[in-house]
Amino acid sequence: MDAGGTATRALVATVSGERVGHARADGANPNTHGTRKAGRELARAVGTALDRAGPAAREHLAAGVVGLAGVSALRDDAVRQGLVEELLAAGVPADRLRFAGDDEVAFASGTHEPDGTVLIAGTGAIATRVEGRRRSRSADGMGWLIGDEGSAFWIGHQAARETARQLSRGTDLSPLARMVAKRVIPGRRPVQGSEHLPEEHARAFARTLTAQPPIGLAALAPLVSEAFAQGDEAAEVIVNAAAGHLAHAVHQVRSPGERRPVVLAGGVLLGSEPVRESLTRKLALGTAGSPLSTAGCTAGAAAWLAVLETGAAADDADLHAAFTAPVGDGRSDAA
Repeated sequence: MDAGGTATRALVATVSGERVGHARADGANPNTHGTRKAGRELARAVGTALDRAGPAAREHLAAGVVGLAGVSALRDDAVRQGLVEELLAAGVPADRLRFAGDDEVAFASGTHEPDGTVLIAGTGAIATRVEGRRRSRSADGMGWLIGDEGSAFWIGHQAARETARQLSRGTDLSPLARMVAKRVIPGRRPVQGSEHLPEEHARAFARTLTAQPPIGLAALAPLVSEAFAQGDEAAEVIVNAAAGHLAHAVHQVRSPGERRPVVLAGGVLLGSEPVRESLTRKLALGTAGSPLSTAGCTAGAAAWLAVLETGAAADDADLHAAFTAPVGDGRSDAA
């Protein structure tokens, strides 16, 4: 399973990598959504995937790995127990599942090597040093309130702030501000007249956003890429700043001169060409010579890690490829 802040994907496969059941549910990060909702979404995804795999799938489940965004929350016994109870209530054999970080799973989706670095920029953002396929050090991943710089939330937040500034000025909107305003307050126009100041329109925009869950700002991130393609100067600033924050996080967890692989994952890096290209240029300053790859099927990678626990050869590149080849609903788009 790959359980992020936006979506949860579950894949059931044979030990040879044949996909026999898959399903998707909403985000299951317990830090973002709370223990009960996270547990329900985990149970819904894996339970549906097992049902689709066949009537004997639960009985013959050999091992499972759950790549969980917010896995640090499981240090709280009450959170761990809450997730397990939801899984058991759905008939999922939770005793055969191991929780891991979604960053560990994302790294495994891009390489079969045991050591290296993974950068995830989806709803949140984190850079992780991986040793022996386990997290050894990380940078950022602090959540939308105080961190996740360069994430979809961070990009969307910057776009919203820029839009509010332009609305306050009462001048023509740039492509970025126009798209964001249309998304947030569709059909609304500034009221003309001396008693109606431009900033009132901006405040209406802000009130609409404030009434919604803060994490929803992540949905504005794709608009920045669209505006970038139109030459919007503010979008260019946001894109380059996001890439700078992400590159800095990577450099924080790497040793000078190391040549271990770097895996890029998450919806921002896989879906935004401007951010990815800017990031690649910035990474070249400190990671020259390191293999750079993008994440494959992250749910498949979790299944591959589970297969390793049954004794499969970790250096079998063909087996790894069978599990992690991008297909259908398995690609990660969240942290």
